[in-house]
Amino acid sequence: MSGRLGALVAHELRRRLRNRSAVITAFVAPLLVAVVFGLLVGGTKSAKFEIGVVDQAATASSGALATSLTAPDDQSATTKVVTFTAVADRRTAERQVDNGDLDAAIVIAHGFDASAAASTDPALLVIRSPDRTVSGQVAMAVATSISSQASSVDLAVRTVAALTGTIPDAALIAAAQGATPAITLEPATAGHAVDAQAFYGAAMAIIFLFFTVGFAGRSVLAERRDGTLARVLSTPTSAAQVLAAKTVAVAILAEAGFLVVWGVTTVVFGARWGPPLVVAAVITATVVALAGVATFVAGLSRTQAQADAATSAVTFALALLGGNFVGPNAPPLLKHLALFTPNGWALRAFEDLSADAAGFAHVALTLVVLAGFGLLFGSVGLFRLRRGLAR
Repeated sequence: MSGRLGALVAHELRRRLRNRSAVITAFVAPLLVAVVFGLLVGGTKSAKFEIGVVDQAATASSGALATSLTAPDDQSATTKVVTFTAVADRRTAERQVDNGDLDAAIVIAHGFDASAAASTDPALLVIRSPDRTVSGQVAMAVATSISSQASSVDLAVRTVAALTGTIPDAALIAAAQGATPAITLEPATAGHAVDAQAFYGAAMAIIFLFFTVGFAGRSVLAERRDGTLARVLSTPTSAAQVLAAKTVAVAILAEAGFLVVWGVTTVVFGARWGPPLVVAAVITATVVALAGVATFVAGLSRTQAQADAATSAVTFALALLGGNFVGPNAPPLLKHLALFTPNGWALRAFEDLSADAAGFAHVALTLVVLAGFGLLFGSVGLFRLRRGLAR
């Protein structure tokens, strides 16, 4: 960077930092919205459910079932998603669910043995609160699994009786009950789940990034209208230097604002963004891409008012299409459409970094695409702005 260009960049930065609206757009607004989302999603990182088990039938088989559910296992209590707690009676379980001491409860009701023997669904009752829908669904899934297992054991016993003409003895029935299913499904995760605080921090920072990087093109139009730009160009300063200085200055401002959001959400909320160097690279590439789009929008506008209106329209259109407001669990169609937007590519990279701690190789394509967005749209936008200055 030449001495003259460096001086122009420093001058533009001082102007922007003295501008209250620019500081709010670059730092205060994205940080405030990111903090709000951090507070809203702060309790959703890990879901754990405690389900009570009531043995109301008080038979050998119901007792065995209750014991199998509530017995401790080798899995750490801090990593278990669902834990079962023995409860004395149904009324106690209802009270604990109402008070929030239990998320839900399963009652092994009277007639459990009789229903199993009659090949009907075992008498299982689920107590759940309307305020905790997910935990109620978890308890229902457990009860359904128990019912399915009981039905499969009954089918096996009846099949043996039909083929041999004799009723299986107690030892064979017990073996059927304890047999391992031919196919089992076990939870497995690749890396971590996407950190919601990191995702929304990036999503909100990107939205305000559109407005911040748009200051360069809009200020050119405003200064051309006021006549101040003509006085600047009457000096040895060229139009290319003016445009470059404004673009670099707002890019530095935008990058700083994004880094502040990253730092605050990481320190205050413990957000997991991913490897720092890779995250910083994606942030820089995102700034370049959005600066190019914002410059393109300004280049198509004839006045500052037109540029302001077009920037707002393009910002929210790309935010909706790119999934900034939807979250990491967007529908597949929206995830596909998001790849037509620079913010969609950026958010996908931030998701991968948060979930899998991906390295540079994993986001290399994203970095290239974002740089391409910035180069393509920025070149056209700067060309049109420069041609407008020559008039």
